[in-house]
Amino acid sequence: MQRYLITDRRRLFREGEPYTEFVARQRLVALARFAAREGIAYLQLREKDWTARQITEVATAMAAVLAETRTRLLVNDRFDVALAARAHGVHLTTRSLPARIVRSCVPAGFLIAVSTHNRREIAEAESFADFAVCGPVFPSGGKPVLGLEAFAELARTTSLPLFALGGIGPDQAAHVRQAGAAGIAAIRAFAKEFLTSFSPET
Repeated sequence: MQRYLITDRRRLFREGEPYTEFVARQRLVALARFAAREGIAYLQLREKDWTARQITEVATAMAAVLAETRTRLLVNDRFDVALAARAHGVHLTTRSLPARIVRSCVPAGFLIAVSTHNRREIAEAESFADFAVCGPVFPSGGKPVLGLEAFAELARTTSLPLFALGGIGPDQAAHVRQAGAAGIAAIRAFAKEFLTSFSPET
């Protein structure tokens, strides 16, 4: 089952470790190396408070790291930034331009992922997106929970590959696979894996 890593740079610091933006940028590039080494299929750069310039600079560095690997880099929301940084694609939120519009603006082979929570959102993306992230399947961050049964029903009624998101750890992975998930998407779980293996000296 494929894995989809979503970034949150503040989670790339251990408890008590001082946070700086300079180090955070370095950690994000190190996270790209980690994703490639671990065979993670997709890496979404999702730093929503950054400017387009900041995202472009870091995405360009991450894309360079991933150039000869199988890990695909997606930029959150901004397909123009993704193109400028030579990323592999874009992840569209429910507030982004629709996938049908973005598809008409990007070259062949450019990946489009979408955030979805219901059948309507999936249907709107089916002919234009490459895959969707759907959830939260399990409780996560206080958001309304979709639930495993509802996720399974959505997976049965679409040809669009769905990545399950929300509260998914090792114990839940087998359940979402049985429910028809093409893969799992996560922020915290992968950040924890990264910190377990990461040494600032390496």
